[in-house]
Amino acid sequence: MVALIKGSLLPEASVIITTRPSTEAPKRFFQRCCVVLGFEEDQVKEYTAKFYKDSEVAQKVYDYIVNNDNLFVLSFIPLYCYIICTAMAEFFSSQPNNAGESKSLELSPPRTVSEVYFCYLFTAVKHHGLKGRTERSTPRSEVLSLAKQQLMKLGKLAYENLLQKKILFDKADLENYGVTPADVQSTFLCHILQPIKEETVEMFSFFHLTVQEHLAALYCAINLSSQDDIIQALDFWCFGVRPSSSTAAPLQNLHLSVDKLESLQMFTRFFMGMLRARLSGHLEGLVHSPIEQEDSIPNRLGLWFRDQFKTRELENQVALNLLHCLMEFHMKETTSFAAPEITKLNLFKMKLSVVDCAAIHYVLQFSPHKLQDLHIPPVSACFSLCNMFPASVYSMCGNNLGPEGGLELWNALENNNTVEELYLDITGITERGTESIVNCLSKNTSLKTLTRLKELEKRRPELRIIANFVDDLGLLQAYLDWVEEIRTDRDQMDSVKNADALQSVLRGLQVAGTMEKGANAEKAKELQTKIEELLNYSTEVIRGK
Repeated sequence: MVALIKGSLLPEASVIITTRPSTEAPKRFFQRCCVVLGFEEDQVKEYTAKFYKDSEVAQKVYDYIVNNDNLFVLSFIPLYCYIICTAMAEFFSSQPNNAGESKSLELSPPRTVSEVYFCYLFTAVKHHGLKGRTERSTPRSEVLSLAKQQLMKLGKLAYENLLQKKILFDKADLENYGVTPADVQSTFLCHILQPIKEETVEMFSFFHLTVQEHLAALYCAINLSSQDDIIQALDFWCFGVRPSSSTAAPLQNLHLSVDKLESLQMFTRFFMGMLRARLSGHLEGLVHSPIEQEDSIPNRLGLWFRDQFKTRELENQVALNLLHCLMEFHMKETTSFAAPEITKLNLFKMKLSVVDCAAIHYVLQFSPHKLQDLHIPPVSACFSLCNMFPASVYSMCGNNLGPEGGLELWNALENNNTVEELYLDITGITERGTESIVNCLSKNTSLKTLTRLKELEKRRPELRIIANFVDDLGLLQAYLDWVEEIRTDRDQMDSVKNADALQSVLRGLQVAGTMEKGANAEKAKELQTKIEELLNYSTEVIRGK
């Protein structure tokens, strides 16, 4: 990264570097778009050791992170690692017997993203905002009560501007919400808001978008006080269904276009986490009255999530977001209602992170029956999904697993007894990557269809093996549908992975050679023509721009 900035690496290239992966920079003008993924495991440990002065505390925190899957996968992102370490400082001490110290938060150490952010916010309020008015043993409800007015102003600022995708504020913006610029330096806001010089104008921004989203979620969790309000809010934030009748502040004067709903997905996850915190009594001091029929909320929400999976044709990202929401709410009764309705999960063309895999794992463990289809990309942490969940169809087509990825997959399949169809064409699994598959399938007896691996015919004659996707009409149609989706949404061509996958499919067609007449031949020719048009278009854009 330093070499790119200095120009000693690729000195003649134009480089744009941003800390926001959701940037709206015109990616189609660039030959390569890369994401720096963050820490490796040993670097997480190194960061934790440097964060705390006390090595004993550092080891305790690191051990807790490693033993909590949700936190461990988050810690590989440097920002999250900083927030986790800040939040954990309240819970771990080299002198655990200090009177009152272990009960300062009256909470267990955080387990989910929402809980981590809430603990981070609480630490900022308690140690930087109340100016000596509290001690380490001051009850959580008293701390929150003292900060309530500021938190509500800040939360409203965060929420109403989040709906407009606004992340920069001038002094007038702050003052409209009762936040004065002087407060930013004199209270905990210095850990939440930061000044930014925009030419001659001083602007302010939350130090990260996720902090704005979390504060917005906290504001909504406090100000939605009925079951109907909560359901109407979720309908609006997730699907753009505007509230029919509500006097709740978060559901008034809504300025949000339906095409921007995706920008609220992290916010909705935080909201579910903060709603759980409220139901658990962790927001005492900020709220003074319970939600109507509070005891029945987990069941009511379970029915809502169930209906979404049962009655809606959910897009990939929307379905994944609902799984994250269930994980953040983290209530068994709610997830148990929804999970049985998830019979198909198609995340084929998405870039799944290890956090996404954790959400899939959490929800699907409550499903009592076998999935019909599970289409996932080859994130190494997701290979264990083959053993975690009973599913009959897995598709990893068009992804560069390579021989190493193939080895991981065979190991995962070795003891699996539910997978019946496995599609592996265009995955880069070479002969070297098939060395251990015979041993794997000598133990796995459930597989009935496998693409590409012709050499297994002798060992498993009853196994239907598709040597090339051109031989299977269903696979040809699936690729045609995918190409048609890209044709109607040219932004997908910004993805280097999509372009590489198209090239791989084209090579597969060329390997198949000229076919006789028939449905397969017609579809193969149509697929080849459309792919060539797309690739030519992409090349022309790069050259012309």
